[in-house]
Amino acid sequence: MLCTRHSQTLATPIAVHGNGLHSNNHCTVTLHPAQKASGIEFYHSPSGVTIPALANYVKDCSLATTLAKDGIKLQTVEHLLSALSGLNIDHLTIELNSEELPILDGSANPWVQAIQRAGILQMPFSSKIMQIIKPIEIIGKDKWIRITPHPELLIDYTINFEHNSIGHQHYSFINTPKNYELNLGAARTFCMEQDIKFMHSRGLAKGGSLENAIVFGPNGPLNGSLRFNNEAVRHKTLDLLGDLTLLGAPVEGFIEAFCAGHAIHVELVKAILSDVNAWKWREDTATKATPSDQHDLSKRAMSA
Repeated sequence: MLCTRHSQTLATPIAVHGNGLHSNNHCTVTLHPAQKASGIEFYHSPSGVTIPALANYVKDCSLATTLAKDGIKLQTVEHLLSALSGLNIDHLTIELNSEELPILDGSANPWVQAIQRAGILQMPFSSKIMQIIKPIEIIGKDKWIRITPHPELLIDYTINFEHNSIGHQHYSFINTPKNYELNLGAARTFCMEQDIKFMHSRGLAKGGSLENAIVFGPNGPLNGSLRFNNEAVRHKTLDLLGDLTLLGAPVEGFIEAFCAGHAIHVELVKAILSDVNAWKWREDTATKATPSDQHDLSKRAMSA
């Protein structure tokens, strides 16, 4: 069995600035170290509303993951959450002054760099880790996702686009900080050139550009070269890792995803939380979790 790791937060606060992909509004995000086991939470400073990064606060999954509470919506949270998951940051307050996080370069890499500049601090207690003990599967139209028991977080993601520049892609990823930094965090969000007009008609992607998204035209990416030859499926894997943060704790299991997206990612998270017989706390922690802890997480994550 793998050794239990300490919970982690940041060593110092750090601020990141930029514009939102969909709103194009400027936003300043300050990552504040946690002083206790608070989990990941967002603090919208203009309203004073705090929104935990938990599944039941998800209100929309149209091209991004949006959290909402008390009339405040926070859009495009998945890239930052992915970086936190990839670098094993368990407890953090994310303060922001707008309702959409900056898109930056379209990947999680700028968030990774900010976290590394701030430094990572071990907290004086172990991280509680959810172990999957029975399979859970979500099946949609031409898409599916499942999780089965496995001693670490392993993701197999497959996409299949009719677009010639993407086509059928597969990527397998084991979640470790080094693997995330080298092979996943830099994968950028993407779209098809033919879909831009439709997105603009819905008030989306107003801040999109070749500086923050891969745009696939008929003859390939308009941005020039890709960072990875399968960058599209790697970004989908990055998104999934961010959405898994909404469990409220790290998870160990083997996830297979086929043509999935934010909506089905969140369905899987909610299905895990709703079935307390599908998982258990890892039992080699310094202070073992009790059965009531397991039910408390499900209750906290599934109630607004």
